[in-house]
Amino acid sequence: MTKAVLLCLAAVSLAGASLPLESPLNLWLYHSEATGLLLPGELPNTHTVTVEPGSRSMWLWQLLQDRSTPPSTHSGIIGWQASATGQAESNSEFVSRGGLTFEVFSKPLSWFSISQRTSLWTGSDGNPPSGFAPFHFGLEHGRHLYIDWGFIQAETGPLKAAMGRMPVRWGPGRFTQLMISAEAPAMDMVKMNLQLGEKVRFTGFTSTINSDSSTWLSAHRLDIMPYEKLRIGLSESILYTADGIDLAYANLFIPWYPVQWNERVDDNAFMCVDATWQPLHGLAVYGEFLIDDIQYENTNDVPNKLGCTIGADFFAPGCGIGAVAEYTAVQRYVYSQRKINNFYMHDGRIIGSQLGPDADRVTGSVSYIGLNSITAQLKGSYTRHGEGSVYEGWPDSVQAEGAFPSGVVESTTELELDLGWYPENWLELRSSGGVSFTDNTGNHSGVKTDNSWISVELSVSRGN
Repeated sequence: MTKAVLLCLAAVSLAGASLPLESPLNLWLYHSEATGLLLPGELPNTHTVTVEPGSRSMWLWQLLQDRSTPPSTHSGIIGWQASATGQAESNSEFVSRGGLTFEVFSKPLSWFSISQRTSLWTGSDGNPPSGFAPFHFGLEHGRHLYIDWGFIQAETGPLKAAMGRMPVRWGPGRFTQLMISAEAPAMDMVKMNLQLGEKVRFTGFTSTINSDSSTWLSAHRLDIMPYEKLRIGLSESILYTADGIDLAYANLFIPWYPVQWNERVDDNAFMCVDATWQPLHGLAVYGEFLIDDIQYENTNDVPNKLGCTIGADFFAPGCGIGAVAEYTAVQRYVYSQRKINNFYMHDGRIIGSQLGPDADRVTGSVSYIGLNSITAQLKGSYTRHGEGSVYEGWPDSVQAEGAFPSGVVESTTELELDLGWYPENWLELRSSGGVSFTDNTGNHSGVKTDNSWISVELSVSRGN
């Protein structure tokens, strides 16, 4: 760029994690890829947004910086931040929800930090307000207290090491990710990040998924930037059942697919490649390709288990308009496995895309931040779900033939408008509304349903 740029966002950092992965503001971080530096393949992480002077979006980048900064500490003593959220929603009936979050952060040493966030909520339908982490949903009645994250982290030079409960998102998808999704519950893990210069970054972790059934997940990824406007990510994960951590999979520096194929029987392994490319100023294109299982020696006509996402992100900072078009498809039997304990799930939610197997979706959105302190997004999607689900496992009788999606296909068209107002960095008012129309509801031929809703949400935060 020939124009001077202002570097105004420099700390969207795991050490603070003050901007949760479920925050809709993260979409604007992705929009920044169209005109500035490419994001790492993992969020959250340290990133710098480049904004041309005089841009109408300056206020938003400053807000993101404020919200991404950990609560301030005094001489290493604990800093804190609390927020209260109230929500009213009208659907077929009136619903009210409220919630509190409390975050603490301490950095007693220049290289060592501690971070934790706890949430407490209530709701007439048993659910928290929409801004809360997705893993709150589906908990047993009355369990309205949760640790969103809590970990210690040490950093020295290019190495970061952390231990505890952490939310993780891998991949460039704006609306879903295939291997490790932001919609999956936070996991208890040991994790490391290694920055090898400006062009190579390594991330790996080993986590427990279900201590009662001794289920574990190990994952690692390598991000490479062969040149400034292209980032390529190579990742691998494996979910397995064992009496303790399997040191073959806890070794983050070897490929696991050969280990699983030659030395193990029924572990659930995945490989993935993703990329983001900025061909023009103002445009970023991206894609993700997931391999759950590929039949390179197929003698029994067994299907492959694959998933893919392709998309394009446009942003014009001068007028504050952004747009995204994205398509995702996940074949039948992806995330499933012969053993129930090895389904690619954590606390009842798929670790990868919540779209689930035997489904595809096209999504488009237009966003606007041209007015000071106001965000707007209009999003539409068309989703198809076949009769398959993650719970059907991997039957011995499975055959490759058949349509995608399979059987009686449920199709849903949805349109949603979301408005946000941020008069102060501690105050947020959001309103959203939408309609949806579903054919063959529940994969029952001829059954039609429609839905409409409107929601208003107010959040107030305070820190020291």
